[in-house]
Amino acid sequence: MLKLDEKLTSLPFSKSSPEILKSIFGEKELSPRWIADLDFSLAEPLQKILIDRIKNSGFGYEYKDNSFLKAQEDWYQRRYEIDLKKHQRFFSPTIMTSLAIIIENFTDPEDGVIIQTPVYPEFKKVIGLQGREAVKNPLVLKQNGYEIDFDDLREKANEAKNKILLLCSPHNPVGRSWHFDELEKVVNICRENNLLLISDEIHRDIMLFKNRFISICSFSEHFQNFFMLASEAKTFNLCSICDSLIVTPNEKIGEKVKRTLNKYQLGRTNGLTRAVLQGIYEMDDAWTHALIEVVEKNVSIIRQELREAKSKIRLVSPEATYLVWLDFREIFADGELLFKKVINEAKIAVNFGRWFGREGDLFLRMNIGTTPEIVTDIIKKIINIVK
Repeated sequence: MLKLDEKLTSLPFSKSSPEILKSIFGEKELSPRWIADLDFSLAEPLQKILIDRIKNSGFGYEYKDNSFLKAQEDWYQRRYEIDLKKHQRFFSPTIMTSLAIIIENFTDPEDGVIIQTPVYPEFKKVIGLQGREAVKNPLVLKQNGYEIDFDDLREKANEAKNKILLLCSPHNPVGRSWHFDELEKVVNICRENNLLLISDEIHRDIMLFKNRFISICSFSEHFQNFFMLASEAKTFNLCSICDSLIVTPNEKIGEKVKRTLNKYQLGRTNGLTRAVLQGIYEMDDAWTHALIEVVEKNVSIIRQELREAKSKIRLVSPEATYLVWLDFREIFADGELLFKKVINEAKIAVNFGRWFGREGDLFLRMNIGTTPEIVTDIIKKIINIVK
């Protein structure tokens, strides 16, 4: 079902580019386990759709017709129990584009946007580029994984300068899939403090070990001051060709975003994107199930290798995503030394935990969206260099 893409080292992918690897890691020949995309070829039905669309040869102006919108509605209802007909939906080039537009529209310079660190570093970057302040509500690492510090969140939400909470759901990099009661507390805090909630749900399809994804849209009957951001890019390896979706039940705030999208002409339809997305919406779930099985196997391999080696490296057990968060705090006191050893000795390009915030120091994020053989080789190398 899944096929490793043998062209990964020859196509101009960011993660395997010798120039990019050298500029970031100081080495050209590294196993690329950093950027969050897949090593697997596109699903064959989607390849056929793209090939057939190119053979059609014409790439004049297109639009998302009723058959596309209906297929999308059916898919969101079936997979996430989201009734898109009850929400406003808009398309933008990327989730980061969507974030920038929302932050620009609903905050003023120097206002605060709350993020839950350690978290995807582009969040802080896009907040800074808008001239706003990233305000930390650090997650708390317990024995069974990370939890939200709700007392701290209430305190930050109550500060007048803080206007938005940016939720990563499921969370990148710590792999949490927030449970209903956790999301309900988040919603209540936002409602009580008139805080706009943005929920980035791009990793929602990769749910591991029978964990269940719950969208923020599940609360739309009682809370409407939110935007849900989504994309099929991560699941189907379409990060350089895929639209992102903006969803809100709130017509007033939706219209404001719509005006900005129109102002900058950001809602136009890419012919290949439209074709491949409709193909996804009309495809069965076999490919996604196969991907989840491989990721679960890879997590189990890491657990087994760490256990057999009696390693002090700790795997923060993921509930979702094809990313793992590895804890080296019992081994290293210096995060830079850890990072350099993995790069220079194991020859693996991974994400330095500090990139996700100070709370990520002495951690590494590793992409396991690849074959079990590659994951086995990589975790063995990491274990060996820290023995």
